[in-house]
Amino acid sequence: MAKLMCPLCGAFTSFSPAQIIGKGILLDKSRENETQWGKVQISAIMPYDYRGTDHVYAILVCRACEQYFVAERKEYADEWLAVHPIQHKPVAREIPGPIKSEFEEANLCFAVEAYRGSLLVCRTALIAMQRQQGVSNLKELKDNGAISEGLYKQADEVRLWANMIGHEDIPEDITKEDCEQLLTYLEALLNAVYVEPKRLAKLAQKREQLKKK
Repeated sequence: MAKLMCPLCGAFTSFSPAQIIGKGILLDKSRENETQWGKVQISAIMPYDYRGTDHVYAILVCRACEQYFVAERKEYADEWLAVHPIQHKPVAREIPGPIKSEFEEANLCFAVEAYRGSLLVCRTALIAMQRQQGVSNLKELKDNGAISEGLYKQADEVRLWANMIGHEDIPEDITKEDCEQLLTYLEALLNAVYVEPKRLAKLAQKREQLKKK
C-alpha cells in the first residue's frame, strides 16, 4: 500500500489494513446443508459503489503511532486519502489547553477550506493567549520582551485580518495562501511564547543532569 500522512500523528509512512476479528462463517468447514460458524479474521478493505462511481474504503493502521483511521481510494487510482478523522496539522503539546484547542480548530477549518472561519478562530486564540498572559493587547507582549518586533507585526496582521473578516464586508474570498500564511504567523507567536521556552528549559535541565553524572 502506498504511503500517506497519518491524520492522527502526522507521520508520512506506510500503513497496514486493520484485521477485523469476529464471528463469521467458516467456508472451509461449511456444507450445503450445514453452516459452521466460528472465529474469523478479515482485512478491513471494502469496495463501495455510489451512483456508479467505485470507491474503496479501508480501516488502516499507522505503523508509526499504531492508531486506526479511515482512508479512501477512488476508482482506478493508486493514491489513498485519509477521510476520517480529517487530516490537519498537529499542534504542539506545550501550548496551554484552551489556546491549543482554539488553534487546533483553526487548523481544522483550514483543512476543510473554511478559511474565513479559520481566521476568526485565530482571533479567539489570540484573545485567549492575551488573557492567559495577563495582557490586554499584543503590544504589551512586545513591550515586556515576550515577543520580538517582527513577531508582534506578524501577530498583529493576524488580528487585523480577523477583525476585517468579522466586522467588514469583503468583496473577495480569502484564499488558501492568505490563510496559510496567517496561520504560520500565529504558530510562530505561540511557539515563541509557549513552546520554545519550555523546550529550552528542558534541554538546559537535561544538560545539568548529564554534567552531574
